[in-house]
Amino acid sequence: MMNDVQDFAERVKKFYYYRALLCEQLINGTVTVNGHGMEMSFADFNPFANFYVDAYVISCAAIDGLASIWESISQCQCSGNRDRFTAFLIHLDTHSQMERICTPFLVFSLKKQKIEDPFANEVKAKWLENRRERESHRVYADPTVSELKTIYEKCHRQYPISDSLTLKNSDSAISSFTYAALIYKFYRCSFVHEFRSSQFATFFNRNNLISVREFTSSISDSGVVTQFDEVKPQLDIGIGVLTESIRRGADNVFDLIVNKQLTDIPYGSNDEIKLKVKQN
Repeated sequence: MMNDVQDFAERVKKFYYYRALLCEQLINGTVTVNGHGMEMSFADFNPFANFYVDAYVISCAAIDGLASIWESISQCQCSGNRDRFTAFLIHLDTHSQMERICTPFLVFSLKKQKIEDPFANEVKAKWLENRRERESHRVYADPTVSELKTIYEKCHRQYPISDSLTLKNSDSAISSFTYAALIYKFYRCSFVHEFRSSQFATFFNRNNLISVREFTSSISDSGVVTQFDEVKPQLDIGIGVLTESIRRGADNVFDLIVNKQLTDIPYGSNDEIKLKVKQN
């Protein structure tokens, strides 16, 4: 039995390790595709010229798969796909920034919705306006959920505002701006569902860094410059962040399989088709 368990754990681990390697090879241009290409609308358009999007699609799908296995084996209670994906990334601790709050996106969102002005101004002053000229955003210095919750409560004691301008569930709302949650929203969802990057994601690099870039304008292909009314943040996740998460996730799942003595992955409740019945 032990040999069967070990063999199964090794197979699962290697399956995901190879997905991580494939993503790195795709983004570094070391993979070729053989076969007959399809005719495209422009003669010089080659869909195989680079595989940046493919690398992110596969990496996000692999993390999703590992998170699902982790949830089913560890019996972690997550309330949905986003919570599971986010909790898994934070659990892996690939980067210490994963559970920090991305303050540029938090402030941008609050200002755009015109809510929580005292809180938004406090966060802006503390984390966005204290940088040197041309200094990029300091991701490593961003606060935790508990730090921001303290500031949020203090702002509401000092500056009472209308209920219509407050967050309905401050804990959940603030948590939705962790870097792990933003990876789910701007990378996992956009790439997996739409096969494109989010308007709030940028650069697609080969390193293992998390960074935030802030733009005041955009330039079209024809060279037309469009000025933004506000500073627009964009999240840049290096492919190495995702591939290292895949490897750590595979190691984690390997340990779970061995510890639980499994030779198969348990099916989750989401695999079932549940039918609603009429209420008497």
